[in-house]
Amino acid sequence: MSTKASSTQSLLSKIIESAIYKSALGKAPRIAKNAKSLLKLLQAALTKTKEMGVGGIFDVIREKITVMGTLIKAYAVGDYRQIELGNLLKIIAAFVYFISPIDIIPDFLPFIGLSDDVALLVFIFKSIDDELVKFDQWRNTK
Repeated sequence: MSTKASSTQSLLSKIIESAIYKSALGKAPRIAKNAKSLLKLLQAALTKTKEMGVGGIFDVIREKITVMGTLIKAYAVGDYRQIELGNLLKIIAAFVYFISPIDIIPDFLPFIGLSDDVALLVFIFKSIDDELVKFDQWRNTK
C-alpha cells in the first residue's frame, strides 16, 4: 500500500472511530424519519459548499454532495424509497459530519481543514456506489 493510501486509510479510521462521527451516526435515524430535517440537512450541506472556493478539492466535495443530495431529496419528498436503510444512514451521517464546525480536522485550517470531510464523503460515495447506480437508473426511467 502506498504512503498516500496508507495515510488516507489512517485518517478514515480515525474519522470512523471518532466520537464526532459516532454522534453523527446516532443522529441519522432520527433525521431519516423526518422529511423536513432531511431537507434542512441537505440545504445546510449545499450552503456550506457554496461558501467554499472553486476548483480541485472544492469541486470534488460539491459533486459528491450534489449526487448524494439528489438521492436524499428524492427520499425526503417520498419519490424514491428503494434505498437500503444502512446506506441512507451513512449519507446522513456524512452530511452531519460535513456541516459540523467541529470534526477531526477543523475546517478553518487552510488547505488541510477539509481533508477529513473529503475523505469521509469519498469513502461513503464509493461504499454506496451500487445504491447510487440503482438510483441513477431509477431517475433515468422517470
